[in-house]
Amino acid sequence: MNSVQPTADHSESPAPRVSVIIPAHNTAPFIAETLDSVFGQTFRDFEVIVINDGSPDSAALEVALQPYISRVQYIRQENRGLPGARNAGIGLARGELLAFVDSDDIWMPEYLSAQVEFLDRHPGVHASIADALLFGSCGEAEVWKMLKEGTGPVLTFEQMLKREGGQLPSALVARRGRVLQVGMFDEQLRIGEDVEFCMRLCFPDGTIGYLGRVLVKYRQRPGSLTSDPGKRKWRVAEGEALRALRQKLPLTEAQRTLLDDEIAASDAAVALRDAFDHLSADRFQQGERCLAEANAYFRDPRITLTRFGLKAFPRWTARVANWRRKRAGG
Repeated sequence: MNSVQPTADHSESPAPRVSVIIPAHNTAPFIAETLDSVFGQTFRDFEVIVINDGSPDSAALEVALQPYISRVQYIRQENRGLPGARNAGIGLARGELLAFVDSDDIWMPEYLSAQVEFLDRHPGVHASIADALLFGSCGEAEVWKMLKEGTGPVLTFEQMLKREGGQLPSALVARRGRVLQVGMFDEQLRIGEDVEFCMRLCFPDGTIGYLGRVLVKYRQRPGSLTSDPGKRKWRVAEGEALRALRQKLPLTEAQRTLLDDEIAASDAAVALRDAFDHLSADRFQQGERCLAEANAYFRDPRITLTRFGLKAFPRWTARVANWRRKRAGG
């Protein structure tokens, strides 16, 4: 699929305050709802850029876009993944602020007004993020809090390293100048790119703000990261993103220590999840090895006892371990 020029040329009109960037890939049934939520904002000074990222449902997508086509810039490109699609939108953006929303998510009407007001009140903040409501076909709706309990509304790089705040592109608004300065999204990271991007946004002494309000509805669908059992896929990608970050930034020794601890925690979480999967399938030796790997970080006496039990009474110990995990909601 070859790239084409945007369907609308707004280069002669005054630059908007906000550029809304919407990557689209296999979301034709949902994008109208996303666009309705964007055009239903109480804040009106924005442009909308839709990037068809080599989507196999292009024909259906363009039918869904037809009622909105005069109000958006629409481009088609070869598939580059979410980071590449967002970067294409950034390249076209004219707004001082960049607002990202995936093409199956929904903004509440006051989303942009709240984000712009927050950034205006905190000129030293590079970006701000809101909380989200998880909804869709993968379970009951629940609130996704981006702010760790007890943390203030503005987080430093070190606090982000310690994961005291989360990130979600559909809930993020960033200053375009800063995004261009740090090099946009890493297109080598197809998952976890938002973690790495947000870290670079606030390095070395910048900050990211948190509104502490639910202003986004994040759609859960089969195959999405939030529907992944135990979030294993996400944990693996998170570790890769953090390792990429370590190679890019001139971190202090203290910052490297914080980052290495987060990498170790991510790896340990994956190993622990894998251990229980092995035990469920009666792969006792593999499970015990994964428990040993996980406990190099956790240093939990319960894991140590489970390892000993697997060597003496593997089947019984595996059943008890999985029963405890299910009881704990793991």
